[in-house]
Parts: sequence; structure tokens; C-alpha cells
Amino acid sequence: HLYPLIEAAHDAGAHAAFLSGAGPSVMAFASGLKGDVFSQRQLERTDKLVAQAMLEAAASVGVKGRVFITSPTEKGAHVWAATPPFSETSVKQYGGGSWKE
Repeated sequence: HLYPLIEAAHDAGAHAAFLSGAGPSVMAFASGLKGDVFSQRQLERTDKLVAQAMLEAAASVGVKGRVFITSPTEKGAHVWAATPPFSETSVKQYGGGSWKE
């Protein structure tokens, strides 16, 4: 079921498509013809074409799926919430040759 989705993504204009981790997500990278996605005209973008092609390929092999179109962030990984919350006494910081509480 994986390879038809990857092939469909490539045929629709994706730069890459792959199994994410151990699955079950299949991801694809797509962009427009040039520049920032927010400055592109709708006709220049390939993300929705790639998404539709992948959905159709999945349906053709009897698999239902959902599509999430996202964009990368410069923020990187961050803690959204922690239970139990972090405390100053449980975190040590190394600085200048010694550990600080």
C-alpha cells in the first residue's frame, strides 16, 4: 500500500514522499514554483494536487486516509505542557565547570 502513494505523490509534483517513522503516516514534501508559499498564487502551488493524488492512490488499494497540509516552522521542538510540571530543583544547569541547581 505504501508504494502507490509514494508514486502518486511524485507524479503529482512532490519533491519527496516517504513512510514517517514506523508508520502509519506517509508524508510528502511539496512546494510551489518559487519563493514563500504565502506569496505564491494558488496556481503555482502543488500541495493540494499532491494531497489529492495520495488520497486517490490510497482509495485505489482500499485504504482510507486523511490529509494534513502544514508548513515548517523555525521554532523547532518545544515543550507545550508537562505533567507533572518542571521545577527548579529537578533541573540542573551546567555552566563554567560546575553544576548549578
